[in-house]
Amino acid sequence: MIARYFRRTLAGLALPLLIAGLALPLLIAGLVLFFTSHLDDFDFDNAVAKELTFTSQGNRLSGTLLLPGNGHPAAVAVIIHGDGPQDRYSDNGYSPLFNTLLDAGIAVFSWDKAGIGNSQGNWLHQSMDDRAEETVAALTLLQSLYQNTPVQIGFLGFSQAGWVIPTAAAQSQPDFSVIIGGAVNWRDQGQFYQGLRYAQQGKSPEDIKQLLAAEQAENDRIFGRNGSKDPAQRSDMTPDRFEFVVKNYLSDATPAILQMNGRVLAVWGEEDLNVDARQNACRYQSLLKDNPKAKVIVFPQAGHGLLQAPAYNYQLSSDWPVLRQWQFLYAGREAYHPGALSLITDWIKNKTPDLTAYYPACQS
Repeated sequence: MIARYFRRTLAGLALPLLIAGLALPLLIAGLVLFFTSHLDDFDFDNAVAKELTFTSQGNRLSGTLLLPGNGHPAAVAVIIHGDGPQDRYSDNGYSPLFNTLLDAGIAVFSWDKAGIGNSQGNWLHQSMDDRAEETVAALTLLQSLYQNTPVQIGFLGFSQAGWVIPTAAAQSQPDFSVIIGGAVNWRDQGQFYQGLRYAQQGKSPEDIKQLLAAEQAENDRIFGRNGSKDPAQRSDMTPDRFEFVVKNYLSDATPAILQMNGRVLAVWGEEDLNVDARQNACRYQSLLKDNPKAKVIVFPQAGHGLLQAPAYNYQLSSDWPVLRQWQFLYAGREAYHPGALSLITDWIKNKTPDLTAYYPACQS
């Protein structure tokens, strides 16, 4: 769709530019940009799309199964969203990743979060356990479609999915789980994230230390195990967001990580601005040291979603300048850390790629 739009735009501009005498240089520049871009990474013209619905916790959830053009995948990746009101394509942000998976023969199933798009419910009323239950329901649906076949079916998720996938994988039988940019402990992640925000504001290390200590004490007083749970004490939050934090503030994936079924690939970008990549990678490495099916890797010069850093390294999508958004549209899958997606797709297909160059250096 996006590529077709640009083709129409170039075609429509050609005659007026010729008349204006500007055609040749501008048209050549436009054609060069178009034919060297990865705009097709934002279309699914070569995929077979099937609309699927399933039910979890009384909510009817709507998603799309994208199949490679031949309709016969080697594997299916069940996509688990991060935070926020995300639709099945994450407002087209997932498109380059999905097309990379499809080109590798891996189908993708992704659904609108509860209360988003065509799905019922409210994602802000969900705990991480609720999200895990929803994830298991999606896996069960896909497994029913590929019974008695060699198709590998598992999870692939980002960020907040780090508190969802381990629980889902402990409660079901996925063939694989890929966790990108996940944190183990909710409180620790919040401290890391906010500390970087303060640093970006120019605050001194001592000021940051004091601010974080005060914030954590206040958050514990409100959201902690014996917290007040009083929304009047956080007037900066909507009632729904407050409920979401109450339900999830004490989330810690440690017990579930130890019980995960299937192969596990835990991945971080070393320059992650949302999650402490080194600390969490080393936690995973320690927790999974006796799991022969688990791999833990960290890509250098990559950010939270494995996009190249520093070019695409921002904490929030709202932080992206307009020109950077256009650059991402031009780059498509090339915006990711070189080689990261091919290693992940090979691993999903059980090709046992060599990951040793990306193992984190952790203290024993």
